[in-house]
Amino acid sequence: MNLSFLFVLTNLAGLFIIAAIGYVFTKAGVFDRSHVSIFSALLLKLALPCTIFTSLVSGEYDPKFIHDSLIIISIGMIAFPVLLIFSEFIAKFMGVPVGSRGTWAFCSTFSNSGFIGFPIALRLFGAEGLLLAVMFNIAFNIYIYTMGAIVISHDSTEKHEHMNLKSILFSNINLALILSLVFYFGRIPVHEIIMTPLKYLSDITTPLSMVIIGIALGISSGKDFLTDINAWTSNLMRLVIYPVATCFILKLLPIDNILISAVVVVIMAMPVAGVSSTMAEIYHGDLNLVAKITFISNIACIITIPLVCMLIG
Repeated sequence: MNLSFLFVLTNLAGLFIIAAIGYVFTKAGVFDRSHVSIFSALLLKLALPCTIFTSLVSGEYDPKFIHDSLIIISIGMIAFPVLLIFSEFIAKFMGVPVGSRGTWAFCSTFSNSGFIGFPIALRLFGAEGLLLAVMFNIAFNIYIYTMGAIVISHDSTEKHEHMNLKSILFSNINLALILSLVFYFGRIPVHEIIMTPLKYLSDITTPLSMVIIGIALGISSGKDFLTDINAWTSNLMRLVIYPVATCFILKLLPIDNILISAVVVVIMAMPVAGVSSTMAEIYHGDLNLVAKITFISNIACIITIPLVCMLIG
């Protein structure tokens, strides 16, 4: 598996050039904040589900896939609660002020697996890598809207709304995964008339996700974003400490398929979760800190992701 710094950086460069285009168009007034919700809905409700479905259905049947899926789901079910609890503890040690510790811990723990993680997994590891990333995301979805919500709500004594967990668990992405698994293991053929438009829609997943990142950066003012020490320490944990620690721990485990470890580490190396601002708003977290962490995270990851990938081998 070739994950040298130059190889990963070269593959990421094209993606972030697309993000830069989204940034420039936003600064030029072509895109604005309203486009984020429109493009995000198109990505999460249509393009990404099509990518998941076509990737699995188009692949050759391999009974070992279910074994690998169970392993990567199990890793996620253990990793996320451990990291979240540790993040709450380390936030106090690093002097994060009360009222921001829950937000700091949340942003340090959860990565942007959907908007950036999936496209990069697809780019680096192909269809199998993407599908393993989607499997890993099952644990992510379970914890981010349960334990994650509880942790971020620690920053406020106000009453907060409850997220509809049912709608999260039965999102278009998860439904596409279930449907594709039925077709995959049932070996149900899909006619080319159906597959062709699905493949066309799946082709827009990667560029659309990067345009969204570019718009998000474009609508950020950037003022004082680089001077908050708490934003930097959170990104140190998110982009460096956690993925590196995960890599070394996974190397100690008897995992036969190296792709499992590679996918987990790459997803862990992604910038802060795109849903962080929404969670902070709903559960009264520190929105200002989320904005700073997000801004730094999406810029710094261009260098940190290739560096982390070098550890995988």
